[in-house]
Amino acid sequence: MTTSSTIKTHFGEITLQEEIVSGDFDIIPIIDLTALDSPGSCRKEGACSRNLHGMLRNHGIPAQDIEAVQAAARQFFGLPEEGKLECFLGKSNVRTLRAFITLFFYIFLSSDSASTATARYIYGEQKNLSESFDIGYEIAGDPQKRPGDILPEDSFELYGGNLWPSETALPGFKDTYLHHFRSCIQLSRRLLKVFALAFDLPETFFDPLPPQADYECFAILAQDSVPALQVLNSRNQWVTATPIPGTLVVNIGDFMSLWTGGKFRSTVHRATNLTGENRYSIPFFFGVNYDATIQALPSCEGGELAKRGPIKAGQVGFCSSCSLVTC
Repeated sequence: MTTSSTIKTHFGEITLQEEIVSGDFDIIPIIDLTALDSPGSCRKEGACSRNLHGMLRNHGIPAQDIEAVQAAARQFFGLPEEGKLECFLGKSNVRTLRAFITLFFYIFLSSDSASTATARYIYGEQKNLSESFDIGYEIAGDPQKRPGDILPEDSFELYGGNLWPSETALPGFKDTYLHHFRSCIQLSRRLLKVFALAFDLPETFFDPLPPQADYECFAILAQDSVPALQVLNSRNQWVTATPIPGTLVVNIGDFMSLWTGGKFRSTVHRATNLTGENRYSIPFFFGVNYDATIQALPSCEGGELAKRGPIKAGQVGFCSSCSLVTC
């Protein structure tokens, strides 16, 4: 089925024409985390192998907390343009991507080495049809940290402060957002057990690499009720991932694919909103410290990482940790 839609903006009209293939969730696993903490219950490689696009059920994050951060997203994007631009990316370190990114605004990051990493703005070239507000890791957002703790070593200079809206403009926004951030970190650290046990490793295997939410091993997505997320299946068809109340989406990221020699393949996905309604999503990207040394997992010796040898996580790429997105 081919569909087309025209979006009217103050920049003019944009026509989208796409071929959409709808499908049931029988190709997208529902992963129930009820027994995640029970001994021997985490062997889920069958649900996670190849193109993981899973819907997490009984994940432990209360529905009212997700509703609160969704409401915060609607409030932020409902601000007048000048209010959102108070948090504009151009006012921060562009490499950290921790600020508001406006419609049609595209960031091109290039890095020949850690010391020469650069970024430049491209406006209008890439037809970025969404707005986003991104934050990165903060000590205050980590339930395992205390107020006096400091950020890990960062030779890549990718840590930095988040550019929050003022308390006057959006009362409680920062607290709501960081509360969700903490919940996602806790859930992510539980999910690491799944990945460890799937490769016959001790469930504590990843613990010595203090996880941060700064580069994606995997992503956890809180969707609203507007269907737009699509996943590329094994037949190269785009399948709409209709939101299921009470679930979160989990996607394998490029870093985990590299780490596992491709045994866990990153999820190819996109968001195509043809409903005419505003859509709000909150993706949380989880990874390891930029300065952590990464090498192929013991059971994944045949992949690219095994050939390249140990690398620093920050050499792989840049990614913000948590976003509010409207499209």
